[in-house]
Amino acid sequence: MLAHRLPFPPNKGDKIRAYHVLRHLARRHEVSLGCLVDDPADLAHVAALEGIATEVATARIDGRLRKALSLRALLPPRSITVTHFHAAPLQRAVDAWLDAAPFDAVFCSSAATAEYVFRSRHADGRLRGAVKAMDLIDVDSVKWRQYADEAGPATAWLYRHEARTLAAYERRIVEAFDRVFLVSEAEASLLGDGASSARVGAFSNGVDLDFFAPREAGAHEPLVAFVGVMDYRPNVDAAQWFADEVFPMVRAAVPDARFAIVGSRPTAAVRQLAARSGVTVTGFVDDVRDWVARAAVCVAPLRIARGIQNKVLEAMAMGRPVVASPQAFEGIDARPGEDVVVAGAADAFADAVVALLRDPGRAARIGRSARACVERRYRWESNLAVLDEVLP
Repeated sequence: MLAHRLPFPPNKGDKIRAYHVLRHLARRHEVSLGCLVDDPADLAHVAALEGIATEVATARIDGRLRKALSLRALLPPRSITVTHFHAAPLQRAVDAWLDAAPFDAVFCSSAATAEYVFRSRHADGRLRGAVKAMDLIDVDSVKWRQYADEAGPATAWLYRHEARTLAAYERRIVEAFDRVFLVSEAEASLLGDGASSARVGAFSNGVDLDFFAPREAGAHEPLVAFVGVMDYRPNVDAAQWFADEVFPMVRAAVPDARFAIVGSRPTAAVRQLAARSGVTVTGFVDDVRDWVARAAVCVAPLRIARGIQNKVLEAMAMGRPVVASPQAFEGIDARPGEDVVVAGAADAFADAVVALLRDPGRAARIGRSARACVERRYRWESNLAVLDEVLP
């Protein structure tokens, strides 16, 4: 199994999904795990993975340095993402594993890890007979097109380049791999052409229902919470949009309402939002569940989004009412208005939040329905069962 980030701790989207896939595969297989480390703090968690995988190989990448080096990819028609996440030491480790023994299968988590298959000296040898499965998760080339649409002219050209080259790379993966998975059927429909479409499918994310369980937090204050890693561009945009366009209308209707932006690595733009009345920017917290449990309403005001938002599923699992943008709701199998509230424009989003703050009974009913929805549809064990058909 190859992952573009160390899949532990499982505290954000791609790491959560890769961690649960690893655990699932390790129940039936001996798994050699190769992954990259872009946060030095993650190195302390390698031992936790060594208790799951048979062997673990890691390679460090310096985010800023490798981003600069990856600009070399602009010279040939090559994806910057793929260049950024390819590290020679990890390639050598993968090839050394293949030198020692043939592998029955290779499971790649995220598009960039396919490069370790394509560049392997065993690509036309021992890897030829191995089952090759790819979890693209999202169609990232579409995300880069969304970035280009929102960017100024100075950077839009760069985002368009990445959208174009990554789309070509995704097509190459679909042709070369035996099975390609995405996080939802909506994402899967964006890939596959003719005969290759039969190899493209989906398995949904899940939720650790014991960890993200409802908890009683006492009398709920009129707290609105948004949870996410706050240096990720879609989350930064969402926090700013909600603070600029939505929260002033919420405060006008509910003067004691508060907005908490909960998550690690807030950018300078996000930190500046804390200067506004009623807005809190927490930075890293030991346990986001404390904030989710306190919140009267959780929001997912993303305007740029791909796949399924774990932050929405986790809040639902904790029995909290969620107001989500259409983009954040896309791919989630839930009933709008009953399991989750969906709102688009700023005034509609504000109205939805205010309505829940003013009607705790309705908020509680939606929260209970949300928990039941997640219990029915978002258990990791059942959602990952499709892998057993591909990797018997």
